Amino acid sequence: MVKLLMIADDFTGALDTGVQFAKRGISTQIFTKQKLCEKDIKEDTEVLVVDTESRPMTRDDAYRAVYDLACWAVRHGVEIIFKKTDSALRGNIGAELQAVLDAGKSHRLFFFPGYPQIGRITRNGIHYISGELLENSVFGQDPFEPVTKSYLPDIIGEQSDTSVTCITCEEPIPPCKEGEKEIVVCDLIVTEDIDRRLDELLQREKVGLLAGCAALADRLVEKIPFHCQKKKNYEKTKSLYVACGSLNRITQKQVIYAEKKAGFVRRHLSARQKLDPAYYETPEGREFLEEVLELCREKKKVILDTFDEGNEKEIYMKAHGISPEDVRFLIAKAHGKIVQEIVNRKMDVTVLMTGGDTLMGYMKIIGCSQLEPVCEIEPGVAVSILEWNGCRQQVISKSGGFGTEDIMEKIAEKIIR
Repeated sequence: MVKLLMIADDFTGALDTGVQFAKRGISTQIFTKQKLCEKDIKEDTEVLVVDTESRPMTRDDAYRAVYDLACWAVRHGVEIIFKKTDSALRGNIGAELQAVLDAGKSHRLFFFPGYPQIGRITRNGIHYISGELLENSVFGQDPFEPVTKSYLPDIIGEQSDTSVTCITCEEPIPPCKEGEKEIVVCDLIVTEDIDRRLDELLQREKVGLLAGCAALADRLVEKIPFHCQKKKNYEKTKSLYVACGSLNRITQKQVIYAEKKAGFVRRHLSARQKLDPAYYETPEGREFLEEVLELCREKKKVILDTFDEGNEKEIYMKAHGISPEDVRFLIAKAHGKIVQEIVNRKMDVTVLMTGGDTLMGYMKIIGCSQLEPVCEIEPGVAVSILEWNGCRQQVISKSGGFGTEDIMEKIAEKIIR
């Protein structure tokens, strides 16, 4: 029976948080479709994760997507609704927290924004990335969802008029405001702050509505009783192929390090290769696919990235009437086409995909709407199994803003046979 429903706004978020439960042997399913069917949910599933893909949506559309799922959870007697948020606070934060509150039975939602293990902390209600104010970090210049504020009530208040209370690590949980809905933002400076706050919550009141990132899931799994099964682990393969769809500067540094210091072979997609969906059906496109396949056969570590070089992309976009909003989805589709070809050839390759859109784009191409999280290979980097049409494929997913500079080298050392 489902005990916890987690609602994520992008796919890598769904994976890196859902895997916190799976790696402990808790039966977990992740869906990319928002209309849940009873027949698709296994009898022993206790954690259900649904990706609404609502990060790029309008405020109203994001609200409705989350509200409908939260209502489903209430109707089916799910004990805990967990709104998974981005640890850099991108997306429709206020609208989605409001949706969970409006659908849930509780009048209070407890929000744990931080991820101390990777330097993302909240102090006095202000969010920091590696010591910098959130708005001054790389996420303030995000090409798709720049975050221009650092104070949580200001971020939430952009899309919600719900009362927001910030409490420091030392403060106790304040009494409920009678008859008033409330979002309680909990400071997080070290991981132990999560444990202390959860212990207090469990002693004082029932845990019902929560929000936060993978750091919260990692500690919550230790506090709530689940039925644990045998733990699973990743499988080693002959080679590692990186489909780099993220445009984040953190990922760019990781790619440069992998090429210059870790022996990865790197190729770069041209503007046409990443923005023309029909390219891979042309003779030139088929020839390029064969080149990529040959690289995967000959080399153990291969990266294909989509970082911009000069103004080539802008010229192509103008010439072909492509809007900036279309770019992220076209890039994901291009990577999906290439990965599909690798899988169709039954190559002994693990595919690492950076950016939630990249993996989602691939799953749409092959018609797969659910997957099974297996474990973490590095903090915030999830290994999962895709199953469709009798095939099983191991994939690794990483959010664009996650990981140390040498993260790809570390993954390769573990995954390559």
